Amino acid sequence: MDSTKCAKVLRAIGDDTRLKILDFLFGGEFSVSDISEGVGVDYSQVSHHLSVLRNAGLVSGSKDGKFVMYKLHPIFYNGKSDNKNVLDFDCCSIEFNNKEFIKGKSG
Repeated sequence: MDSTKCAKVLRAIGDDTRLKILDFLFGGEFSVSDISEGVGVDYSQVSHHLSVLRNAGLVSGSKDGKFVMYKLHPIFYNGKSDNKNVLDFDCCSIEFNNKEFIKGKSG
């Protein structure tokens, strides 16, 4: 990954709500409503943060009826690591182990 793309990715993950969303998405593919409930953040805020994450290429969305389902983008999350909670950006990687990010779960 070139330095411009790496900087864009790092800016996108430089927010605690976006980190919570990424952590939540290790659980699979979810709608904005599911993510909002899961991370305990207002729907409109989740929608905004997903837009930032999608623009950075970290998440992808696909239409499922009237909902858009979001998941971690496979280019960064492809199981390269033995730890399944790692996003690998080539320039660096981030390991998510802190499940207390998510509302209702403890670490």
